[in-house]
Amino acid sequence: MKKENIQNGIAIQSGKTTDSMEKLTKLCEQEAEKMLSTIEIPENEIVSVPFWAPEPGFPELICVGKFKRNESGKVIYELDFSESTL
Repeated sequence: MKKENIQNGIAIQSGKTTDSMEKLTKLCEQEAEKMLSTIEIPENEIVSVPFWAPEPGFPELICVGKFKRNESGKVIYELDFSESTL
């Protein structure tokens, strides 16, 4: 069973709230790809990382990246846009 870790303290800020969703999606994918080589994922855990569009005042959630290890031990991710506040 995979355990989800959302208390990791990692958050990514990318783009602006005025950017198109297509642009924000691309930016999030680029940032997630960069993280693949540096993020520490314990075995059998999922690490959730929020991706934010910073703005003065109130930042908006773009998506949540879920990072885990596959069967061969390689770190993979999935971006979940269902929680977006944009």
